[in-house]
Amino acid sequence: MRLLMAVSAIDMAEKPAATKSWWCLFKALSEMGHEIIVLPFLGKAIETPWWHSLDNPSRVMSSLLYSQWRGRSKSSRTKALYGKYYRALTSLPSFVISSKWRAALDKVIAKEDHLDAAIFFSVPLNLLAKVPTYLREKWSVPSIYYEADMPSILPYYGGIHFTYYLGADLSQFSGYLSDCEGVETTVRAMGARNVSALHWAADPTIFSPLPLEKDTDVFFTGGTSAFRQDWIHKMLAEPAEELSMKKFAMSGRMKESYEKVKSLGFLSFDTWKRQVCRSRICLNISRTPHASIGGTSSTRIFELASMGACIVSSPHKGLEKWFEPDKEVIILGDNDRPPEVYSKLLGSPSAMEELGSRARSRVLAEHTYEHRARELLGYLNRVIN
Repeated sequence: MRLLMAVSAIDMAEKPAATKSWWCLFKALSEMGHEIIVLPFLGKAIETPWWHSLDNPSRVMSSLLYSQWRGRSKSSRTKALYGKYYRALTSLPSFVISSKWRAALDKVIAKEDHLDAAIFFSVPLNLLAKVPTYLREKWSVPSIYYEADMPSILPYYGGIHFTYYLGADLSQFSGYLSDCEGVETTVRAMGARNVSALHWAADPTIFSPLPLEKDTDVFFTGGTSAFRQDWIHKMLAEPAEELSMKKFAMSGRMKESYEKVKSLGFLSFDTWKRQVCRSRICLNISRTPHASIGGTSSTRIFELASMGACIVSSPHKGLEKWFEPDKEVIILGDNDRPPEVYSKLLGSPSAMEELGSRARSRVLAEHTYEHRARELLGYLNRVIN
């Protein structure tokens, strides 16, 4: 297949956390013999041996909007104003960006002769207006949408920053994929067709164990604390106080700080990977919307498992579908005391090692991006053929 991948970003220097996952998925598809063309919404084009990348047709405006909206999204008042006046606020940017994207797509399709499908990966729906309709009507190219931030991006939650589902037309896509099974009824009601789930995974050649000495007892990493403050306090702050002789650490862009938890700030990928492999226990603390809506996956659990980490997770509805509780991952119950769970694990290095080893084996058997690439291709064959 020749596939156009319109992505939130393909440059690792940009903010979207899913970028490295797009790399892994596109690499897997390419190595299966499929031709991949990448068109970024944010940042610059990046050429690799696995795909050809097109210049971003709206780079200046996209970056300006993203940075401005992201900075202002911390205000609930600003979010409320956006929810009320989104049509007026997005009309001009949508017109300009959509026009630039249509012109860019005309050039690439005329040059490439044909495309089998265009897949839009978490690009702002209400800024691309009728681009998928244009692709279908002018070039007979079907479009699929993949949402990587379900369910928190929905208007009900308002997104971590802003939701781009206000004013969006999902019916123009031939199919709709996301990382969440529990929202399928909701997005169908919003007009989506051929709704299905495509979950996260890990590339075991990138997310691989490193033979490093363990120097951290409990480690947590997260982008922000939004929608999970209570479990961060229960699984990190309180245990660090109680187990004062143990070393607790966290990384990410979280504004909170805890006296007994070492804050490492935002880590580069290499430094983060080394920190995971130097940690005896790694925490998976899910955002409440992700944990409570059944079958919502996140990148962290697969990446930690692929690195052979001993994982302790907050309650997460459906997590047992991917990893077996108590054998491949420890999932806390509402009445469990994390300090007791950590103490028991830390007292048995062999048990921690076995948990990590079994989790990595499960990734190799079921959760690599080769597995997800095959699932995506099967879905495309059903929907576009």
